[in-house]
Amino acid sequence: MVGEATPAVGANAAFAGVVLLSFVTPFEATRPLLRLPSQSISTLEAALLLSFGVWALALIASTSRPAWRTRFTAPWLALVAAMTVASLLSSVSRTNALHMTGRIAAAFGVFLLTVAGVTTQARLRIALAAVVVTGAVVSLLAGLEYLQLAPVLRLLTAFRPGLATVGAQVRAGGSLQYPTIASMYLEIVFAFGLGLLLIELDAERRGRTAAVFAALVLIAEAIALTFTRTGLITMAASLALVGASRYNARGRDRGVVAIAALTAVIGALLFASRSTQSLWLRFTSEGQESWYRAAFVAPADISMANGEAASIPVTLINTGRIVWDSDADPPFYVSYHWLDAKTDRIVTFEGVRTAFDAPVSPGSRVSMAAHVRAPGQPGQYRLVWDVVQEGRLWFTTEPGAVPVMSRAVVAGDRPLTALATFAPPHPTVRPRRFQLWRAAWRMAAARPLVGVGPDNFRLSYASYAGLAAGDPRIHSNNMYLEVLAGAGIAGALAFAWLLWSIARVTRSAVANPASLAIAAAVLAIAVHGAVDSFLSFAPTYVLFAMTLGFAHVNAQLSGLEQRSTPRRRLTTYDQGRTTNDQRLHVHAYRV
Repeated sequence: MVGEATPAVGANAAFAGVVLLSFVTPFEATRPLLRLPSQSISTLEAALLLSFGVWALALIASTSRPAWRTRFTAPWLALVAAMTVASLLSSVSRTNALHMTGRIAAAFGVFLLTVAGVTTQARLRIALAAVVVTGAVVSLLAGLEYLQLAPVLRLLTAFRPGLATVGAQVRAGGSLQYPTIASMYLEIVFAFGLGLLLIELDAERRGRTAAVFAALVLIAEAIALTFTRTGLITMAASLALVGASRYNARGRDRGVVAIAALTAVIGALLFASRSTQSLWLRFTSEGQESWYRAAFVAPADISMANGEAASIPVTLINTGRIVWDSDADPPFYVSYHWLDAKTDRIVTFEGVRTAFDAPVSPGSRVSMAAHVRAPGQPGQYRLVWDVVQEGRLWFTTEPGAVPVMSRAVVAGDRPLTALATFAPPHPTVRPRRFQLWRAAWRMAAARPLVGVGPDNFRLSYASYAGLAAGDPRIHSNNMYLEVLAGAGIAGALAFAWLLWSIARVTRSAVANPASLAIAAAVLAIAVHGAVDSFLSFAPTYVLFAMTLGFAHVNAQLSGLEQRSTPRRRLTTYDQGRTTNDQRLHVHAYRV
């Protein structure tokens, strides 16, 4: 049975909700708007509840019901059901798992809202434009964040905890919580922008075309400033997909030229950016651990008087992948730590800094006199040599670092008090992506049917990864493995069914600009999902659901457009001529 069409009042209310969510989605405040006994409501969740509530009231007032039976409905409900069962049977955290299941259910609600509200090609264009405009604002904030403008940094504290860095390089995220989440959001926005660019170009609206072109350049730069490798890959894939599809349909027309020009501008900006070295490092290494490596040649034994300042000859080899520069921001220095002779307890951690006379490139060797000040109490010590990037990190605390030590005897009068020491800092633990993937597989093998509960990977991965403790902010870095480990085989099969349905619906649409934009967005989600997990974050699951809604609506509109023009090849996408008389009450697919 095909669902009933939503009358105009319900469609208008739903469309208003879609536009509202387009503007609000990337601006979820960290401080909850409302705190309840077992749940808090954020600003974005409040916008969701408002959108659903207004739509529900409109449906009640018009005594109608929404069209909910689509090709996505059955697999989506199967996924929610599998996640619910996995949550209830979870031995890790039922509450956390149920919260995650609620997010996927809310995403289904956003999908239905989009299907009900976006009923014409004109509305689809407006919705795409709303997302792109909002993405441009986020991108502008990301650029200003990268420049570390104080007023912008203060503003952004309302949306995320603080600056993220890779090494000393700021990873911009704008108003999104993490740079990788910002990248995933902007990758989808970028894909939508490509379709909008072609729409405005075909309609010969030059001013809007130029504005969309500029917005795409800004968004592309923001994706680069997140220093997310997959973001650059999916952006290139979107350009290739849209450009090749357009060329295949129309040959070398203005749209193909515009895509080529955009590609050239983005490429030039990336190569001209002062962040090129960091981009290269990110592309050619799994993590930053290999960036910060030093080999020391230092005296085996040292003798000093208590409190004495001395210059000790050392030789350093830069065995890492980043230049040591004492004039950089932040600078690199040679330093040291004083340890007790018999234990690893620290006597003095913050040693005197010695600047490099010139930048030391990877693979280079430098000999210098390091400034050292002895402890105030005589005795036997160990001197651990180190390099510090001021305010960022010490090389010896990086994973896999091998410290170089000198034995030291400090002479002087015996003190009346005992030597004060403290525990060394915990070494940095950054589980690598393959380590997390193996943990997810082991987790799935241990509980194959129902998993550990949705979103519970981050709470339980440590033991599966062979770590003493885990970071609850770390996910499996793979959307597919996250579902498998959390909801088991049943959840994974339901999710695969949903993805297969998305692929079918996306392929069935006419190759107009909107279809190309949606296909590029789906491709970005699928590719980035292989190396990151983002469905537990409200901004990305909302945009994911809206993307699926756009895909469903566009396929319906394309099908009707095809049937209405059987003898003419569709080569235009005239959004501006849609009138109230042309409004389509979209009927859903049969399940």
